Amino acid sequence: MTFKEAFEWLSRFQFHGIRPGLERITVLLSRLGHPEKAFQAVHIAGTNGKGSTAAILEGLLRHHGVKTGLYTSPHLVSVCERFRVAGKPISEARFAALCSRVREALGELPATYFELTTALAFLYFAEEGVELAVVECGLGGRLDATNVIDPEVAIITNIGLDHQAYLGESLCQIAAEKAGIIKERRPVVVGPVSPEALYVIANRAKDLSAPLFQFDKDFRVFSSQSGFVYQGRRRLSGLELNLKGRFQQTNLALALKAFELLEEKGFPFHEGAVRQALREVAWPGRYEMFKLPRLVILDGAHNLDGIRALLESLEEDGIKRYHLLFAASDEGGTKPYLEMLKALLPKAERIFLCQPPGPRKPVTIAEWREHLERAKEGGALSRENSFVFKNSWEEALEEALKGSNLPLLVTGSLYLVGQVRALLKRA
Repeated sequence: MTFKEAFEWLSRFQFHGIRPGLERITVLLSRLGHPEKAFQAVHIAGTNGKGSTAAILEGLLRHHGVKTGLYTSPHLVSVCERFRVAGKPISEARFAALCSRVREALGELPATYFELTTALAFLYFAEEGVELAVVECGLGGRLDATNVIDPEVAIITNIGLDHQAYLGESLCQIAAEKAGIIKERRPVVVGPVSPEALYVIANRAKDLSAPLFQFDKDFRVFSSQSGFVYQGRRRLSGLELNLKGRFQQTNLALALKAFELLEEKGFPFHEGAVRQALREVAWPGRYEMFKLPRLVILDGAHNLDGIRALLESLEEDGIKRYHLLFAASDEGGTKPYLEMLKALLPKAERIFLCQPPGPRKPVTIAEWREHLERAKEGGALSRENSFVFKNSWEEALEEALKGSNLPLLVTGSLYLVGQVRALLKRA
């Protein structure tokens, strides 16, 4: 297959939807010779922060000479971004070749898009001789296709209300799904979670004799005049992190604690390499800023907790007013996209709404008009906000970049952020 043919073949499985379960991926990996058993791994679940935490941890390992794999989702622009070895995305030619292998092994077996990309990732890592792969869950944890690995360390970044159609309506139900990645006698690192979620996670860890390390109890990161300070088994001061946003402090703490635990399993830890890795780590589209010279802020927040974290970072940076380019999907009918928009409105002078690119069901302009009119009539939305509606994100961006020196904030959809970022980079 050519890359185009491989991409089109894989993309057809987007329409198979989300079907949690490990039966199909287990059969597929068996037909491929169980590549998931060829490398060690760290497994990351959580509502937000998985990608940033994974990027930080992968950079720490790579700067210590470890041959790393990194599997994340979704991608910003190219599907090749999901599969990285030694920090570099897979080539289009290698992607096409592996897709051919996966398609042959699949045969008539039903599968989802994410199951196929997971199998491709593990096959790629095995054939490249990856020593340790940092693997991000796609959805939940217990029944996520990635949950066939036996990780050295598990990380649960946080627990929020997202994907309730698949994970459950309450924080406890969602926590139980995320805690499904915890394995017997393998340590688990937990970020800031509610008491009820922590109760569920701690019980799962206790049942499996898995050592539990809690953020702000067993380790933490805080700011000082000279940079970040990490306090865990060791103390590191004056750390510089090449990722913006207050929320990245927590992700940094989680990655460093997991890295300390890996040191106990024989992986190296050198303070100079740690500092260099943190100065160079990159994770595009997450509170990323472009100066055109007008400031454009890109953030892939796509749920309510992510929007709240974004607003905290804007407040910390003194950004009091902005124009807003916003789009959202409504996967499963449970996405609180109107609440996400409302949270952003108080500081938004003009709001440009569009349909996001990508494979997921978009909130259409017709739906936006209907929802906003109903909200205005019910008094839940100010009539002072100025809305501009565009079906095309390109038209919305072009219009949003005109006639103001205020920062432009682009958020709500990671696919929107990815396309805007690619266009800005080209420009």
